[in-house]
Amino acid sequence: MSLDELNGVSFDPIRVRVAPEKVAEYVAATGDDPDRWVDVAPPSYAGAILFMAAPLLLERDDVRSYTKVLVHVDQRFTWRQPLEVGVDLKLTGAVTKVRSRGASTFVTFEVAVDSPKGRVLDSVSTFLMGEEPAGEPGPDPGEPPAHVRGPNENPPKAVSGELGTLAKSASRIDLVRYAGASGDFNPIHYDHEAARGAGLNGIVVHGLLMGAWISQLAASASTRPDPLTELRLRFRNALRPGVAAAVTADPGEVHDDVQRVDLAVSADGVDFVTATAHVRVG
Repeated sequence: MSLDELNGVSFDPIRVRVAPEKVAEYVAATGDDPDRWVDVAPPSYAGAILFMAAPLLLERDDVRSYTKVLVHVDQRFTWRQPLEVGVDLKLTGAVTKVRSRGASTFVTFEVAVDSPKGRVLDSVSTFLMGEEPAGEPGPDPGEPPAHVRGPNENPPKAVSGELGTLAKSASRIDLVRYAGASGDFNPIHYDHEAARGAGLNGIVVHGLLMGAWISQLAASASTRPDPLTELRLRFRNALRPGVAAAVTADPGEVHDDVQRVDLAVSADGVDFVTATAHVRVG
């Protein structure tokens, strides 16, 4: 089948639980603050929830061949209430847009997340999918060492309205740990040959792991259990394991106790992810 035929397809809801042990595993794998996220999950746990629903699309028999090339292009999360630990959630997924460019196709996948208290989260993802890479990979840098990484800071304690910077890096082992905690098992993040087969130079850091780093810094400007209202992520360049990166923030104006913050993960003048967060500071 053509991926164009997926446009408008919705999937039967699935039910999942925000299990405390899974939240703790996720917090550890992303380098977040374990003391803060006990009764509620961190905002970036939305990424793990997304990948509880993503198999509805990505593991369909008629879609699987198109996942040889699978790249997360951009992401938007909108939080309606805190992600409470122990709550049961209903996830409803749908394909809302499909557009093709050459041999590759951009697929928009939306997930609505509801609890017994109502809507908790909305997720909108754009995936670049294809049976063949758009181009050949560059020079082979070789497989990265398993344990090498740069400085990797936990976020500072939350202080309303205050933002600093975060030093972040992930080793190849860290990527395997994140895959287990998030459910994002795309082999480009741990299998060198699979990454090159997808047109990349080699293994790359998960986009949503970098998104988690961004949300950690943004959430440090709020003391609330639901620190973010929205986060928009644009995945721009591939970050290699072991590379020392920095998460930076540029705070903007505050309206109705919500502050806009522009953020980026970068190294040596290259932006790997850029983002806009809306932070509850009131």
